[in-house]
Amino acid sequence: MSIQYAGGTNVNATFTGNVKADILSNVEAQLITAGWTLVQGNVPATVTVTIASPAVFSWTAHGLVAGTRIVFNTTGALPTGLTAASSVYFVIAAGLTANNFEVSTTLGGSAVNTSGSQSGTHTASPEILMQSATTAWSVATRIRFRDLGGSCITFSLENSTSVLQGVSTTGAGGYLQPSAGRTFRIIANRYQAFVFQPVTTVARAFVGFGTPYLPTFLQGVLTECGWMQCNSQGDADATLRPSMRTAMRPGPSQPCNHQCIANAVLMECAGQNNNPMYGMLGVLSPLLPPSGLNAGWLGIPWHDSSYLMLEPLLSWGSAISYSQASSSAQPLLRGQLWDCTLVCSSLAGDQTSTFDSHNWFVLTDNNSSEFSTLMVVVP
Repeated sequence: MSIQYAGGTNVNATFTGNVKADILSNVEAQLITAGWTLVQGNVPATVTVTIASPAVFSWTAHGLVAGTRIVFNTTGALPTGLTAASSVYFVIAAGLTANNFEVSTTLGGSAVNTSGSQSGTHTASPEILMQSATTAWSVATRIRFRDLGGSCITFSLENSTSVLQGVSTTGAGGYLQPSAGRTFRIIANRYQAFVFQPVTTVARAFVGFGTPYLPTFLQGVLTECGWMQCNSQGDADATLRPSMRTAMRPGPSQPCNHQCIANAVLMECAGQNNNPMYGMLGVLSPLLPPSGLNAGWLGIPWHDSSYLMLEPLLSWGSAISYSQASSSAQPLLRGQLWDCTLVCSSLAGDQTSTFDSHNWFVLTDNNSSEFSTLMVVVP
């Protein structure tokens, strides 16, 4: 294989993430520019609500899942028990059908009851769910991002029908933390995206996700395939965890949270330390030097001192969770990152270069232990 270019529109944009709403709105807008589709969120849908205990909301083919955050608005008056605009509600499992749902004022809490009277047209604005473009072999992936009330925006992975859904809590998923004056960069194409704080990288400041390129012999074999990775283990985790921003093969002692889908299997890592690496999401790295040799002696530059470049191949195991990991869950190569190349050298992050008629951005920062650096196409 070789570098796989996504085509379409490439995005390379920065935004200031002072508050969580900045992250939500900017990531959504830039993904749409890159060619992703908004499945739900921010586009209000008309709903009706019963005056009852519990209150039942009707929205044909809503596609919502338990835990979805929703804000209600109205042209008239909501019934007693509901507050417009300023209050956030959570969809709950009880009463959830294809066309109806109930809500709570807390995640997983009791259903809201309504009373009194109501008027006007009511609308619901749910959290954001977006889908990548569909590849030529009919594979797409969804990413959900939401405000769960913690310090970060939480990201989670789903398949194209949302039948497989990665856990999204303050301890499971990917995290971006807003802060006064904090700048984020998003580099995206129609199949994948990286959102991160410029170096120096800190925890809760990197999330990557997408639908990988599949070689021809896997097209039709993998009918669902997607990945998501961050650089932390939870909403309150201040420890910088290895990710594509700093490493290609995160170790088992302090792994970052990640979620991967291959056909009917969703593999998740959520804050689990000292477990087998079988499930670990990684990028194939160049061979390390033989034992006893200094890494700097590894003969990886070409004669003219240009860098050796490899295809950035994604691998992960088949274990659903680390508690189920075993030797039978050996990592398998699943696909390749789009618009990316793996350079066999340690480079400082956020540099830019031009080759193969494209502009490139250094995503991985100073990965000296593996001497491998991920570079991604930018406009």
